Parts: sequence; structure tokens; C-alpha cells
Amino acid sequence: MNLTVPIPEQAATALAGLAKARGQTPEQIVATLVEHYLEDAEDLADALEALDDGETPIPLEQVKRELGF
Repeated sequence: MNLTVPIPEQAATALAGLAKARGQTPEQIVATLVEHYLEDAEDLADALEALDDGETPIPLEQVKRELGF
């Protein structure tokens, strides 16, 4: 799918610089960013659903202890 999205000039300049530094096109950078954003949004939705399942959350420190961290 191709999209045309206006972005502020400062962001466009930064995007062009990042793309050049990575040896990619700005379109490749944006495609990767969108993929990561969508993955993060799905992870967040899963986490919120898990919190709403009625079970008691396990504290992070307990998980670390049980995993040996």
C-alpha cells in the first residue's frame, strides 16, 4: 500500500538524514516505524486485556526472583 502523508519540514529533514545515515530510503524508515508502532499497539492491547482478566498481577520483583534475575 502506498500512502501520501504530509509531515513537518523539520521531521522531513530529520527523516532524510536518518535514512541517509542508515543507507535506506525515507520510505523504508517510515515503513519500519509504522510496523513497530503497530506491534507496540498490539502488545499494549494484550497487556491491558491481561490486566483486566480478573487475576492478581505478579509484582515485577517476584518475577525477577523466580527467573533468577
